[in-house]
Amino acid sequence: MARTPSHRAWYAPIALLMAVAEVLLILFGLHVPFSNLLVWAPAVIGPGLAVAAFRSAAARTDGDLRTFWRRESIAMGGVLVASMSQTVDILTRPYTDMPPISGHTLLFYVIGTLLAIAGLLRLPGGGSSWRQVTTAVLDVTVVVVTGGIAASEYSGWFIERFGVSAAAWWLNIAMMAIAAAGVVVVVKIMSARRSPVPRGALWWLAPIGLAGPLSTVFMTLLKPWPHLNGSAAVLPFVGLFGTLAAAAQCRHVARGQSRARQRLDLPAYRRGTAIPLVATGLTSVLVATVFIRTGHLSTTQVAGTTLLLLLVVSRQAIALAENGTLLDTVARQAMHDDLTGLFSRRYFTAAVAEVTEPHAVVLLDLKEFRSINDQLGTTAGDALLTAFATRLLAVAGPHVVARLGGDEFGVLLPGADDFVSRLATANAQPLTAAGHDVLVEVSVGIAEGGNDLYRQAELALREAATGLDGGLVRYDASLEQRLTQRATIAADLRRALTAGEFHLLYQPIVELPGGRMLGVESLVRWRQPDGRVVSPADFIPVAEDTGLIVELGAWILDTACAQTAAWRRAYGPDALRSVAVNVSARQLLDPALPEVVAAALARHGVPAAQLTIEITETAVFTGGRALATVHALSRLGVSIALDDFGTGHSSLGLLRTCPVDIIKVDKSFVDGLGGSPQQEAIAIALTGIADTMGLRTVAEGVETAEQARRLYELGYRQAQGFHFARPMPPAEIDAMLQQAQDRAAA
Repeated sequence: MARTPSHRAWYAPIALLMAVAEVLLILFGLHVPFSNLLVWAPAVIGPGLAVAAFRSAAARTDGDLRTFWRRESIAMGGVLVASMSQTVDILTRPYTDMPPISGHTLLFYVIGTLLAIAGLLRLPGGGSSWRQVTTAVLDVTVVVVTGGIAASEYSGWFIERFGVSAAAWWLNIAMMAIAAAGVVVVVKIMSARRSPVPRGALWWLAPIGLAGPLSTVFMTLLKPWPHLNGSAAVLPFVGLFGTLAAAAQCRHVARGQSRARQRLDLPAYRRGTAIPLVATGLTSVLVATVFIRTGHLSTTQVAGTTLLLLLVVSRQAIALAENGTLLDTVARQAMHDDLTGLFSRRYFTAAVAEVTEPHAVVLLDLKEFRSINDQLGTTAGDALLTAFATRLLAVAGPHVVARLGGDEFGVLLPGADDFVSRLATANAQPLTAAGHDVLVEVSVGIAEGGNDLYRQAELALREAATGLDGGLVRYDASLEQRLTQRATIAADLRRALTAGEFHLLYQPIVELPGGRMLGVESLVRWRQPDGRVVSPADFIPVAEDTGLIVELGAWILDTACAQTAAWRRAYGPDALRSVAVNVSARQLLDPALPEVVAAALARHGVPAAQLTIEITETAVFTGGRALATVHALSRLGVSIALDDFGTGHSSLGLLRTCPVDIIKVDKSFVDGLGGSPQQEAIAIALTGIADTMGLRTVAEGVETAEQARRLYELGYRQAQGFHFARPMPPAEIDAMLQQAQDRAAA
């Protein structure tokens, strides 16, 4: 079971305390003799803390990481046993030219060191290209040669201080093995392209390799003070660096790195040039120091230095070649999209700018992609983008095809007509995305000839995305004027909301055949201070684009509820069966809409059953957040009406998934009444379906008495249109309600 983070956090501070205590004891011992066991207490506790920290790191990880830290805890356990054995040596063996240290103590040090080296060497390092492998080999060789030069100097110094006895050679071998462990850590860091162990942890392990040589240095320095010991001086720092390495691993886990990333799929680390240069610099300092001190250099030192310089030069030459390849790769990645493999926006805009002959720029984006992505998941969304990219490549042929970002694509080709025709044919077939068949609809903006094609195509695409032009817009001069007009409307919208320039009209919904008013539909109108009326067809799409439709919609709801409350007070609660309010697709994406509706009803004391929310099929076609909002509205008790029914994506399917109470049959079907049986077929089918499902139907756009009569014959009992009444201000609805009340009283 893993230790708790708070308990594990104590390892490094206690190890630091032991290291500081050791330093203070040695400084104090230079002046005052004391029991030689005192300096060994921190020397044993330090490695013991490292063993516990390594085991804790293993408990927090799994896979290769857990194996690595378990192996290192066993290796550090060997060092711990060696430190305890050396403590016994101090008590039982006499002090001669060498500090008391037995053969089995040295053996424990060597075993612990070899186990540590084995654990490091078995750590996975990931794959590399031949240049990367060659660079790694040269890096390793540089470190090995540097270590060899330093080892030759160290061996000479050791023999000079401790002689060539068997005990001295065993001590020298043990210390060199410990130093080799540090070299292995550095080599592993440099050679591994990927490592499951955080690099910070490996770098904390590297200084432990200096413990062996430093202990012999301290042995000579502390020789006049028999109660002090070189091994005891460095062992607390072995424990300190070990606990810091384990702490680095635990921090890495705590930062939320996934288990998979802890194994082998970490991003590759680039090897830098710092370590070879540092190795060369240190070797130069060492050789210079030896030459100044002795006046000559050994053959090993001269040959090693020469070899080192050749290795560094070779390494840098290969590194330059690798950097060139890397730059080429980066340049290619900058010009291509990672997901689809198409050209990137940067390449596409540059290609458009360089065109000298007349060309067409076609920009496309996928309709409803965000909803599809939300409903099916990002994996399916990515698969859909990739599949659509493949389709574009097949349709466009040898011309430039790019993904410009998100669900937007671009094509640069000599002419657009043939491409658009072939794309429409291809899009009639569904794309397969992560096991889902998806029919793709696109908005298309086209600019041909002339200059500034990319900007013009963007303007055309923006207009196409509104859906007012069937999803395909070709740029022309009038488009600039329309966009300028829309920009002006957008700037005026907020001012108009604040200034109270909007008002509601109400169109009656009547009972067939007599024409008695059952309810009304509220319709927003905008009259500017100069008397000019802005058409809803102009300002509603702008309000949708800018998001102001949410604020405007809240005002419409509140105003309609207030008017409904006034009619209830004046003419009784049953004077009108319902008051309908249109809600846009953008409003349905607002999760606060049900609260806004509930607040308006409560504020004006209107029963939820008297409010009808009208939505379009397109708004809820893909489900997701919009459909969830409709369900929440239905739970409030308001009625849900599908407006313009029969013209959307999947009408019959929506009747099963959407909590619908009313079907408003689109005017296009009403216009076909009185013609051939084929023209009346849909109107007849819709009322039959509604009756079977227990839904009310309202026929929209009734303009003639003949249409009203025929609708009644087909089973329709509610209708709306200019034949009965145009949208009118509240005062005229008042008059109609008063007349109905007077007739009832008579």
